[in-house]
This record gives sequence, C-alpha cells and structure tokens, in this order.
Amino acid sequence: MPNTSPACGSDLAHNLRVVGEHEQRFAEFRAKVRAVGEQWAENRPAGLTELLCAAAADDPELLELARAGAQLLEDFLDGLSCTAVLPPSGDLAADLIDGKALPHHVVGRLAPVYVVLVCEQRDARMQELDVPGVLRTTRSGLVVLLVPNRDTELLHEITARLAGTTRWIATARRPVAELPDAYAEAAEVLRLVAAGCRPAGTYALTDVLVEQAIAANPSVATRLAEIIRPVRENQVLWETLVALVHADFNRNQAARDLFVHRSTMDYRLQRIARITGWDPAGGHGAQLLRAALFADAVA
Repeated sequence: MPNTSPACGSDLAHNLRVVGEHEQRFAEFRAKVRAVGEQWAENRPAGLTELLCAAAADDPELLELARAGAQLLEDFLDGLSCTAVLPPSGDLAADLIDGKALPHHVVGRLAPVYVVLVCEQRDARMQELDVPGVLRTTRSGLVVLLVPNRDTELLHEITARLAGTTRWIATARRPVAELPDAYAEAAEVLRLVAAGCRPAGTYALTDVLVEQAIAANPSVATRLAEIIRPVRENQVLWETLVALVHADFNRNQAARDLFVHRSTMDYRLQRIARITGWDPAGGHGAQLLRAALFADAVA
C-alpha cells in the first residue's frame, strides 16, 4: 500500500479502493462503517469521529481516513441541522409564534415586522375579525393576531374592532424571526393587566412595568398584599376597591358600576383609608393600593 500522508485523505481512499491487495480491507472497513450508521440513533453529529475510529480498529491508515471523513460528515450534518425546514402545519400564525422554520418562499411573502395582538376570546363576533393580510390563530383560550407593522391604519382598525369584543388587548412588536418572543411578551402583558384590574384598553409592556417589577419580586408582592388583607376580609370594601381600580379611580364611575350613591362610595373609601393607612382618593394612596391589589392577585 502506498505511503500516503495524513493530508492526502482523498488519495488514501482512492488507493484503498483500487489497489487489489487492499480492496478487501477497505470493503470490510466500509461494512463496519455501515453497521455504525445503522446503530447510530443520535440526532446530533457529535461522537461520529469516535465511532468511526473504532470501526477502523488499530489500522493507522484507516484511522486517518476515519478522522478526516468523520470530521467532514460532522460539519455537513451541523450545517444541515441549521437549515432544516419543517413543513408548515397549515396554521401560519401558530408556526410563526412557535418559531417553526418555514420554507423560503413562505417567509418571502411575509411582512418584515409584525405587531402581535393578544386578547381573550370573549365574544362570538371575534370569528368575524378575519382580515386580509392579518394572520390569526388561537392559543390557550386567547386570540392571537399578527398585523403587518407597516399598515398602521389596519392596526387601528383591528384594535377598534376588538375593543367592542374584549376588555383588554395586549401588543408587542417584533421582526418575523422574533415573533415567539413577541407572543410571549404580549401574553405576559395581558396577564399582568388582568391581574391589576386595569381599565379596558390596549396595553404594551411599557404600560405594565410596575406590575412586572412587583411580579418579579415575591417579597415586595407579599408586603404589598398584606396592606390590603383587611380589605379582602370585607367583601363590600373589597368590591369597592376593585370597582375603583377598574374605573381608573374615577369615583363617580365606580359608584355607577356598583349601583350605589356617590356618598356611599365616599364613605366606603374612607373606611378603606382607615384600615389600610392609605387614602384611595389621594394620588400616592391610589398608586399604592393599585399595586397592592395587583400583588394580591400574583402573590
């Protein structure tokens, strides 16, 4: 067998294949490699070099061939795994928020940036919200809409139509490749808004930074929840505080929502101020009690 240097792996393979006295030797090696391939059940290429070198046994020339070939195969499989494309499921919006790889011809038809809208599916009229250019799916009881960012008029139209069918709309804006993050952000915004009894409206992450900070700090959430524990133990006062927060601290609106006189509302708020030490009618007291109400929901 010719003395082939390690840098000439292709020459070695050629010589092993064509030189008669070594043809059987190479055929046996290839059979061992095929056997390794049949037994290999890994999804990642790491480890191929060791397996192929084991097939080469102690033959130094076959070892060189195994190392060179395995490295090339590992590089090829690494590249293949990065570009592998799964077939679309038929629900393009779901594929996008799940981060599923899509064929280039599908991606090429998409807008570069989308606004993800998430809201609760509370009204059968939501089934009529199918709009050309807007992708739609459902996830865990939520309606998820993907609106092209460039079409601001369409975005305003969609949010206006949703406002008549749901209390809260949460939004997040991202490029196509980051739509899973956008969905996660919008769903979290919706959770925080609902827990905080926010007034009906459209919210983004910047609108719930306080709630996010409280939810991320359990010790602060616990201390805030303690402030309104006496209120929670009184159903009338609790309903009053919740209505006040829902009405964005508009006492006249809260009184109408509770079907009570304004003087009754003022009396109840005075009682809340006495037992908590924080006046719902004052700016700082209103902020703290709103935070405390949210903390009670997440603590």
